[in-house]
Amino acid sequence: MSKRTLKEAFNAVFHDQNAYDDFRSSSLNAEIEQFQINQRTVIRQSKKLKTYLRFINKVLFRHLAKNTAVVHSFIKDKNTLTAVSAHAENKYFFLTDIASFYQNIKKDDVKNILLRDQELIPISDIAEHLDFLSEITTYDDSLPVGYPTSPELSNAFLYDFDCAIKAFCDSESLVYTRYADDIIISGQRFEELSSLKQIVQEALHQHASDLMYLNEQKTLITSLGNKVKILGLVILPNGQITIDKKYKTKLETLLYFYSNDKTKYADYLKHTMDGKERSLFGLLHYANSVDPKYIKKLQRKYGVLTLRSLMEEKLDD
Repeated sequence: MSKRTLKEAFNAVFHDQNAYDDFRSSSLNAEIEQFQINQRTVIRQSKKLKTYLRFINKVLFRHLAKNTAVVHSFIKDKNTLTAVSAHAENKYFFLTDIASFYQNIKKDDVKNILLRDQELIPISDIAEHLDFLSEITTYDDSLPVGYPTSPELSNAFLYDFDCAIKAFCDSESLVYTRYADDIIISGQRFEELSSLKQIVQEALHQHASDLMYLNEQKTLITSLGNKVKILGLVILPNGQITIDKKYKTKLETLLYFYSNDKTKYADYLKHTMDGKERSLFGLLHYANSVDPKYIKKLQRKYGVLTLRSLMEEKLDD
């Protein structure tokens, strides 16, 4: 793999002889705004900082190690559906997530990731920029939600954990997938999953960080016969994956009113989707991507033309 210095890589992208000096000397405090939304701290980056972070992500961080056999978040052609589909043939499901995940990925963790993966990154002087890169991609010693660099760093942070859990699951004939901080493990028998909470927690401490803990309130084992809801999707007893019932109810109510009472349709659309048919368009296409059979059922009930009309892109909407 051909490597360049960070400055050479930067100049190849920005073509501005003064920009690199600005990049390396940016006053981060001046490029960040912190505010609260619903008691949640949000970090907003300036346009300039976001541009720099996207450069770092594209040129450096996309090369960081990640276990693509199990990770379904922030990877091309993978999503919640692929994460759940891997489990469709099993009967029992261990579900959990990691509490305060981004918040507990620290500046030193970013440094350690870059040190570990420096041979994968096509920057010849990466070791000289560890402090800078860990500083610009964190805020208040944590990985910020919303930074372009945070998803790749989060996947890289759990690389060793993912490999360890996959190896364990392979040895036990279990299936493991992860979507961001959501962990899904499935198998054919309850007994195979009964001790997973302790095993996964110990692996987090051993292969990620002592700060990482499973979310007790969201850790459970469920099985077919109950409502198996994972990442907003539902696995039916026959193994078919579909959308949640609440979305089906919304869709079928809207379609009924659309076919029978346009005034009630407009009122219900306003109540559930702020009056935007574009949102209904998105929901229909989401349902089609997850469960095409369900869309076929709606077509039979409400008519192909009705569904086609609502699923066509409306440029003036």
